[in-house]
Amino acid sequence: MLLSEYLSEWLDSKCLTLERSTYEAYTVYIHKHMIPYFEPKKIELEELKPKQVLSYCQHLQKNGRTDGKGGLGRASVKKHLCVLKQALNEAVLLEYIDRNPALPIKLPRVEHITQDVKFLTLTEAQDVINAFHGHKLKPVVVLALYYGLRRSEVLGLKWSAVDFKNNTLTVQHTVVKNLSIIEKDRTKTESSRRTFQLLPKCKEMLSELRAFQKNQNPNGYIFCWEDGRLFRPDYITRAFKRVLRLHGLPDMRFHDLRHNTASILFEQGWQLEDVKNWLGHSDIETTSNIYLHYGRSRKIMLADEMKNLFQI
Repeated sequence: MLLSEYLSEWLDSKCLTLERSTYEAYTVYIHKHMIPYFEPKKIELEELKPKQVLSYCQHLQKNGRTDGKGGLGRASVKKHLCVLKQALNEAVLLEYIDRNPALPIKLPRVEHITQDVKFLTLTEAQDVINAFHGHKLKPVVVLALYYGLRRSEVLGLKWSAVDFKNNTLTVQHTVVKNLSIIEKDRTKTESSRRTFQLLPKCKEMLSELRAFQKNQNPNGYIFCWEDGRLFRPDYITRAFKRVLRLHGLPDMRFHDLRHNTASILFEQGWQLEDVKNWLGHSDIETTSNIYLHYGRSRKIMLADEMKNLFQI
């Protein structure tokens, strides 16, 4: 049996057992990446070697994007490798193969954020907000920057999550897209479920939006069209980049706003543990290794503290 045939059969067998969003994600990994890569090579399942799995991961890192614009990030490649390991583990259980050739493969650790992320100074972040003046996405951008929200978290916000009386904003619902739009009454991880203080400027912005919507939103979502339809995640991605181009601002991903929240808070003097809790990370290593960026102003501040440390 060819590896590509087995992967297709394995995916079909998971249709009823996996959560819908997970199944759709696996469908993308297998049918848009793994099968197109392995099928032309005619690799038999029982002949698959660790070096061929490694070659696949290296291919993803260099040329894995389906739009032809380069490779995938480490986090994305790790997801592909995890799916491949799951599928091959089951092949071992079914006695198709004696061992899982993907198990020895480890991706190198990333000690710092990739060069692809655009880090902003406080002034530059303000320029991004200003660029969305009068645009439907301005509240989305503002909340993403203030609270470090993921795209799925900000789109999943409902009016029931906003307590105008007690000034709180709770992240507890998400909206994701793989092959279809899926609404979830849960967050990415347990630590991602968090309650913020509703900052005065955000409260004023949301109050105005609430008054404008009135009874036009039957599903209770904050960010939607006039007819109540949710903003699609891919609409957020495209519109965000379009506004940046129109205003001559640096190209960046919507998710980079989350990176910048961590970086800016750190530069403002927040402790690492506080940044971790604000962003809803499950462990502090994620915050320190991936999301923090030492900006120039932070270095200047630290140098200023050091200048009179010794008598020379």
